[in-house]
Amino acid sequence: MSSKYETAVYTREQIENARTKGQLMGWIQGAASVGILMFLLQFLGWIPLLLIAAVVGFGGYKVITRK
Repeated sequence: MSSKYETAVYTREQIENARTKGQLMGWIQGAASVGILMFLLQFLGWIPLLLIAAVVGFGGYKVITRK
């Protein structure tokens, strides 16, 4: 059985490699986000950080839901 479909652009191996790399990049980005959060939390404290997160979240919500 061939590892390439007749109408496919990419082989199964290429798709699996891309999926694995994407998952790895997601884990790296998540770890970096947690590290940055902990670093900011050390200097700012909980209340200002939560206020900043609320403002950024509200702004993101407005950008996403505007018509």
